[in-house]
Amino acid sequence: MPRFYFDANATTPPHPDAVVAVRRAMAEDWANPTSTHREGQHARYRLEEARRELAAALDVPPGELVFCASATEALHLLIRGLHEALGDRPAAVFPGEHSACLNPLREWSRVVWLPEMPQDCATIVQMAANNETGLLYAMPSSLKAVRVKDCAQSWGKVPVDLSDCDAAVFSGHKMGGPRGAALLWLRPGLPWEPIMEGPQERRRRGGTEDVPAILGLAAAVRHLAERQAMNASLAPLRDAFEAEILSWNRDIEVIGQGLSRLPNTSCILFRGQNGEALHAALDLAGFAVSTGSACHSGSVKPSHAVTSLGYSLDDARSVLRFSLLPETQPVEVEALATAIKPLVTNL
Repeated sequence: MPRFYFDANATTPPHPDAVVAVRRAMAEDWANPTSTHREGQHARYRLEEARRELAAALDVPPGELVFCASATEALHLLIRGLHEALGDRPAAVFPGEHSACLNPLREWSRVVWLPEMPQDCATIVQMAANNETGLLYAMPSSLKAVRVKDCAQSWGKVPVDLSDCDAAVFSGHKMGGPRGAALLWLRPGLPWEPIMEGPQERRRRGGTEDVPAILGLAAAVRHLAERQAMNASLAPLRDAFEAEILSWNRDIEVIGQGLSRLPNTSCILFRGQNGEALHAALDLAGFAVSTGSACHSGSVKPSHAVTSLGYSLDDARSVLRFSLLPETQPVEVEALATAIKPLVTNL
């Protein structure tokens, strides 16, 4: 049975050039880049070469980038380090944020939900794009608070603007890079304290860098413009898919329809249906889809990204997310719609 993948927001297959780069680095650039001998310094050169390439893609100086193992780690380092530097002043966060961001905020004595913003707000944390609904969000303006942008889901799908923030995180494996490489960007002079001791990354993040994964990420980023263009071209295909499904039943709703969204993402509410049951049935039929965030799979708790928009708990349990890969073809989407129809209608 052929398999069809519609879970690109969870992860994407690595770009072929990224696979080649990782394999080559595993064989040739395996030395510890912190070592001072020739082998170590060769790995260091390759690491810094990748940093320069990635910085150029983001239009930031190379010294402002910190290599991390994941966007989750980057968010923990960033948010906990800000707390160390800023003390007990409140943080304002987008209510539909990923748990990777919400968990380190538990250390803060006061956290409020955007758009509320206290006068003494210390930091603002806003995701550029929601991983479950695909909705795009602007960064609230503030002259006093440190503005943190979560770009994990937007990078590679839509252009990223860093002019309205002071720090940002990026995930490699969601845009054609390998798992094990992510980026933390820090504007110079940010009130931030490192919380992970070690000499690596200018003492901002301890632990030996994963050189093969980083070189794989750099290889994937060489195709960033092409990837963004391919993702942009998915919007009409996504819209046609949604129009077909909406024509079946009044109890079906596209969450965020008519609002700015990622061009590859469709979050659909099949009101009265069991989302987990639909997910399982589609998986058996050969279609990989999602009930929400991959990090929450298997959880009985409904998606907070959906309930934060005003939907009920029952509605949140009836949602499926379909996220297309850049190279998804119309025939694959047609096959998906054909597989869904008998599960949610009497036709």
